[in-house]
Amino acid sequence: MTTSHRVAAVISAYNPPSDLVEKVKRLAEQVEQVIVVDDGSPAADPAVFEELEAAGAVVLKQPANSGIAAALNAGIRYAEPSEPDFFLTLDQDSELDPGYVALALQAWDNAKARSVPAGMVCAESHNGQPVMLQKPGIAFPEAFDPMQSGTLIPASTFRVAGLLEEELFIDCVDSEFTARIRELGLKAIVAPGCNITHAVGDSRPMRLGTWHVTVGGQKRFVHSHAPFRVYYITRNGLVMYSRYLRRQPVWVLRRIGLEVVFYGVRVVYGPHRARQIAAIALGIRDAVTGRTGRISERAKALVTPRPKNR
Repeated sequence: MTTSHRVAAVISAYNPPSDLVEKVKRLAEQVEQVIVVDDGSPAADPAVFEELEAAGAVVLKQPANSGIAAALNAGIRYAEPSEPDFFLTLDQDSELDPGYVALALQAWDNAKARSVPAGMVCAESHNGQPVMLQKPGIAFPEAFDPMQSGTLIPASTFRVAGLLEEELFIDCVDSEFTARIRELGLKAIVAPGCNITHAVGDSRPMRLGTWHVTVGGQKRFVHSHAPFRVYYITRNGLVMYSRYLRRQPVWVLRRIGLEVVFYGVRVVYGPHRARQIAAIALGIRDAVTGRTGRISERAKALVTPRPKNR
């Protein structure tokens, strides 16, 4: 790519699929360096990592599954000696549209020229759908709760705010970091024209009895998470809310309202309802008792669906 800014992309991978190789090849056309961090994959195909290296990526391997924050931090620390100006964080199931990075850098340059303190630059849309904004209709709007995948973060932001919080392990890592930089007076601006394609979890019809729920002439579907993810969403959300409620009450209360709706949809329409409820209860318990990090083996066993007999 031709720009005065140097960008290092860091991808967190776990049992990466073979199509990650082609994604990395396309990503390499937009950035100077691609780092893939294997987060202790137990069943990864060694050939995939060999092909990633042949495609020009640096492959780092975590000794054990340590969570997305630890994986991304490892990649950031690896790249720091080469002094990139920006880091682009990505999940293995995400892909940027062509020209994404150039548009994101342009947005950052424009913000800087107008003295807007941009702490990160986020996608304007996910899978073609606009992201939620803090306040629409203004110059340099801020993303309400940006996803880490596809976020362009200046190295200077990490220097003043620190790296991602590893104790959260998976969910809310991005939300907590956004809230943290906001405390420092930095903004998570959206970049016009930037779209990222990202997997959104399992999808199933939203039904009431035999009726497929239809709103505005469109049949509705539920995008659900595995119960162990619901545990992390619940626990980490509560940890984050207790941390930022007094200083960012509007953002926290708005986010809680959205989560309540999502919980209702998951429990009423999603699969494994009893285990979803158990995951929520265990997440609340561990948030109250201050337990963070990886889910305990006992809790994981309680929320993991048993395989169906063949």
